[in-house]
Amino acid sequence: MIEIKKDAGLRIQYYKYQNLNEKSDQFGKWYGRTHMLGTVGINDLAQVIQNRCTVRESDVLAVLSELSDVIAYHLALGYQVRMPGLGIFHTTITTTPADTKEKFTDDNIEKLNIKFRAERPQTQMGNKTATVLKYCKRPVYVDYTPKSKKKKEDPEGDTP
Repeated sequence: MIEIKKDAGLRIQYYKYQNLNEKSDQFGKWYGRTHMLGTVGINDLAQVIQNRCTVRESDVLAVLSELSDVIAYHLALGYQVRMPGLGIFHTTITTTPADTKEKFTDDNIEKLNIKFRAERPQTQMGNKTATVLKYCKRPVYVDYTPKSKKKKEDPEGDTP
C-alpha cells in the first residue's frame, strides 16, 4: 500500500542523458529526464483514498472506473474536462499541412491526442505552481541508465 505523508520531503528523481540524434542541432548535449519508479494503478489510488476518508474502497473503485469513461465521453462531445485541484483534459490533433484552406481535408488529420494542462493557482508570492506537484520538492539526481529500446525482429521479415 502507498502511504501519503504530507511533509515528507518527497523528491522527484532524475537522471542525465545525452542526445545521440546526429540529425539534431543539439547532438551531444546533455539533459535531465525524470526517473519513474513504477506505476500506481486504480486499486492503489482507491486504497489510499479509502484510508483518507469515510468512503469504502469498493465505492472509490466504482467512481474512478466510471470517471475515465465520463471524461472520454465529454472529450468526444468537444468539451474540455476540468478537475479542480488537478487540471484540464482537452483534445488536440496532429495534422499534415495543405497549401490552401480548400485543400485541407479530414485526410490531413494524422492523429487525435489527449493533453493535460495542470492547474496552476497563483500563490501569495505571485508564483504559479501546479497543484498536482504540491508534495514535490526540488528534484534529486539518481545514477540511472535507462534500458535500451530494442526493436523486435520479425523472423518472417514482415512487420504487421
